[in-house]
Amino acid sequence: MAKPPRQEDELDPEKSVRDEFHPKGRKGGVAVRVQADYSRSGRLLRYSMVLIDTPNTAADNGRVLGYDNSHGYHHRHYLGKVEPVEFESYESTEKRFEAEVRQYLETHEPKPRT
Repeated sequence: MAKPPRQEDELDPEKSVRDEFHPKGRKGGVAVRVQADYSRSGRLLRYSMVLIDTPNTAADNGRVLGYDNSHGYHHRHYLGKVEPVEFESYESTEKRFEAEVRQYLETHEPKPRT
């Protein structure tokens, strides 16, 4: 039987973050979702950052770009491909993700809705 997590490693909903927004002028299938779960002691337990653009890609259920630490390692998703990444901090990964989202939105025209 698995041991229950120590109290300081339990999820703290007060410290956790979940957010979703649609970039300006990019409604209709384009969304950015961010989730970060922290323990009571403030330790990052898991995170996920994803850019979804279903009108422009069918790969990976519309996920164009993403970073997360599921499956026991830190990795990056890009157009259906997954590669491990070095993890320095959540904040540095978030900055990298934000820069890549901006670059993607500046270089990819929205497809008209049919």
